Amino acid sequence: MTEREHWEVDAPPGGWAHPWPLAVEVARALPEFSWTLVGGLMVQVHAARIGLPHRPTDDVDVVLHIETNAITYGGARARLEELGFTLRRPNDRDGFAHRFERGKDVVDVMVADHLKTQLEVMGHRVFKVPGGTGALQRTVNVTVHVGDEEIRFSLPSIIAALGLKGAAYTADSWDVERHLRDAAVLACCIDDPEAVAEQVQGSDRGRIRKLWLELKNPRHLVWLLIEDQELREDGYHALSDLVELLLGAEEAASE
Repeated sequence: MTEREHWEVDAPPGGWAHPWPLAVEVARALPEFSWTLVGGLMVQVHAARIGLPHRPTDDVDVVLHIETNAITYGGARARLEELGFTLRRPNDRDGFAHRFERGKDVVDVMVADHLKTQLEVMGHRVFKVPGGTGALQRTVNVTVHVGDEEIRFSLPSIIAALGLKGAAYTADSWDVERHLRDAAVLACCIDDPEAVAEQVQGSDRGRIRKLWLELKNPRHLVWLLIEDQELREDGYHALSDLVELLLGAEEAASE
């Protein structure tokens, strides 16, 4: 078995901001490597590795490793409830359960999309993250220091993170600009498109193609939001190269 890659990620200038102290609490409460960090904090970690600032976020998003029996949803719920969190009941009878709240603190606890068992709590299905199964299969172990605290957790690799963003962009029509912005930042983190392309699986190609249909315009606002011109241009060309490797030169050609 190939040993999983390990990253030591330095804090960005000014340190890890809110909600990183909350992420520390979550990491202390849940068994180590029983969950993977996704969402905005996932992108922040990738961006911090290359010294690129990224958008703030308000919550901590995690996907549990139910498939390996590392944890159960009930076990995670119990540990968060010990910290004072309450699982919010969805307003809609068909809504998904996933959000834990403690005052203004929010932790979204989700599961992978191809989990064999449909989990239910309080009569509601637990939210399955599109692209989550592929993400959990391609992770790196990460260590970060938040103040005086050191935490370790699992993080989707760059191709898995792009797959997640492509899946979210496809499924979440109300916040597409956020997903495109995240994808542009993740593209800046690609240091070897050929190595990244070798890790592709499942629906990655289609999801990345959908992102590229928007991001192939180098003047798209989400590219221009990346202030470092060198990183921005490197990211654009890295994503273009990745698309060419996965889908061919015709798909990669910019308009």
